[in-house]
Amino acid sequence: MAESLISKPGVRALGVAESFRLGSPYSVLVGVVMRSDGMIDGVSLGRTTVGGLDATESIVRLYESLGRSDIQFLMIDGCIISWYNIIDLEELARKLDIPILCLAFEEPEGDVINALRKLFPNDSDVRITLYEKLGKPKEILLPGNVRLYARFVNIDYRTARTLIKKFLKEGKRPEPIRIARLIANAVLNYGIIVQRT
Repeated sequence: MAESLISKPGVRALGVAESFRLGSPYSVLVGVVMRSDGMIDGVSLGRTTVGGLDATESIVRLYESLGRSDIQFLMIDGCIISWYNIIDLEELARKLDIPILCLAFEEPEGDVINALRKLFPNDSDVRITLYEKLGKPKEILLPGNVRLYARFVNIDYRTARTLIKKFLKEGKRPEPIRIARLIANAVLNYGIIVQRT
């Protein structure tokens, strides 16, 4: 699997990103299917609960809604989304049976465990278990002094770094994630505008 992902010229990724506002019940979840040559050939919309525990299932539904068998790996904008809705990467990889890459673009999170205890006293134990399962992210340094942090399942460090490089055009965010994030923001803003009119 790893060698084919590195050597194949037309690798196809699903990039997932979200957008939300505190106080809203749901966040907008977007998936963008992109080939490594930059061609987009699929988009899917979904949602996940703000402050919930359904991030993993929401991404599975998003993936399944595309009805694709040619997606070779999943790339996610963050492992902790929608206000501490923590993704179970191992469960996600088991259900989808493809490599999973979860990226962060700033220094690793602060004292997440303490924040979970304060903000979610009723289910903090579940959230802390999910967070600890993620493990520490690996720092990845790319050309141009681009630094990001990755957690990954079903691939090794070398493959993860190569895949990020394949989809990185400018800035820090690989294109599937960057485009998914733009769409998620636009959909969220459109919904807010419609609600106000």
